[in-house]
Amino acid sequence: MAVNKKESDFDIQDAFDSLLVSEDNLVAKAYEEGLLQGEIAGFQEGFDLGRQKGSEIGSEIFFYRGFAKSWIALLSGDLSEAFKQLLELCPVSLNPDVVHEIHQIKLKNKTEEADLKSLKALKKLLTLLEHFPQENPKNQDIISLLQDIRAKFKHCCAILKVDASYSANNQLNF
Repeated sequence: MAVNKKESDFDIQDAFDSLLVSEDNLVAKAYEEGLLQGEIAGFQEGFDLGRQKGSEIGSEIFFYRGFAKSWIALLSGDLSEAFKQLLELCPVSLNPDVVHEIHQIKLKNKTEEADLKSLKALKKLLTLLEHFPQENPKNQDIISLLQDIRAKFKHCCAILKVDASYSANNQLNF
């Protein structure tokens, strides 16, 4: 009988060891599955955030670009080409009579020197905008570039004596 006790103790010990090993295996498997699900959720959240922020920055950049190009056309007297392009892009929303009235506007109290200074600042703004990356580079500080562009835009507004600011609140949400 002593032999049977040792065999039964050994079998019970193996059973308990087996339970402990299977519990450890289940914990490890659950950890791996949780890690994988966390990575998937993190990648999706990062993608969504990147798309949202990229859209916001892109809207801001193209607002500044349109501002600079419009003022350059206005100050250099090359309005006819700019309005032709506008009419081609959105013929329904622009009334040709309004376009003609705007075309007839003369800038008051502007000197040639002020125009040259404004044009120089606006062209510098366009240069900064053209150097802004179209993709997400790893070795370039996008935030500092964007701050430089915002500062140059404020400088242009001050020179032109225009109260213009970019507001993301005016955008459409889908």
